[in-house]
Amino acid sequence: MAADLIQVDLSGPIGVLTLDRPEQRNALTSAMMSRMIDAIEELASGDSGVLLLRGNGPSFCAGFDLADAVAQPGLMGRYIEQLGAITRALRRLPQVVVAAVQGAALAGGCAIVSACDFVVASPQSQFGYPVHRIGVSPAVSIPTLRQHIGDGRCRAMMMGGEIIDGARAAGIGLVSHLVGTDSEIEDAAGQICDSLADKGQVALRATKRWINVLDGSLEDAPFDAATAASAAAAVEPEAQRLLQSYWSRRRDLR
Repeated sequence: MAADLIQVDLSGPIGVLTLDRPEQRNALTSAMMSRMIDAIEELASGDSGVLLLRGNGPSFCAGFDLADAVAQPGLMGRYIEQLGAITRALRRLPQVVVAAVQGAALAGGCAIVSACDFVVASPQSQFGYPVHRIGVSPAVSIPTLRQHIGDGRCRAMMMGGEIIDGARAAGIGLVSHLVGTDSEIEDAAGQICDSLADKGQVALRATKRWINVLDGSLEDAPFDAATAASAAAAVEPEAQRLLQSYWSRRRDLR
């Protein structure tokens, strides 16, 4: 059940949303993403001043659950539409969003991170979009990623498919706070959340909204077009063939 895989606590000044599928590196199912969207909408109208986004286990989020996508042709397009809704909602959330990123934040996981306001990671953390090999375009993440790292670096990261470590991610602006080891990430993220929760919330929300106005985060067209482009590519015959081939090779290696 999605309710068991997404833990939500919005009762205090710091809301917490936890991806809780550690044995699958918090790979996202359609039901999990629906629950995330509902939780973000609930937070937007609630009293919490900050959102801490985290993942249980050794990885923050390794992307989509490909087993479901292999079994259900066409599901990948739905995945991408839901991911686009999540990134848009996080970016436009009145509250500040802090991501605690241990281990891998890849593909859809990296897209979610790109929509957060603060990102805490270690040199051991991993970021990237290694999805062209399965015929998926990461364009859905462009509207938020380019705001962190700029157009040139966004082009290289999106089209190259390279996985980078936390230190390099901090160097290009995707990670805002770099700590020494994974064991320090939770404490550092918690301290940032505590500091933000102590600030004037009306002023903080006004600041975030004005940044969103200036960088285009409130414009629907870029989000709509990027999501549509990714979703359309994901259901092309090429994408179906590449995904099936990748999954067969992975199964053979088990």
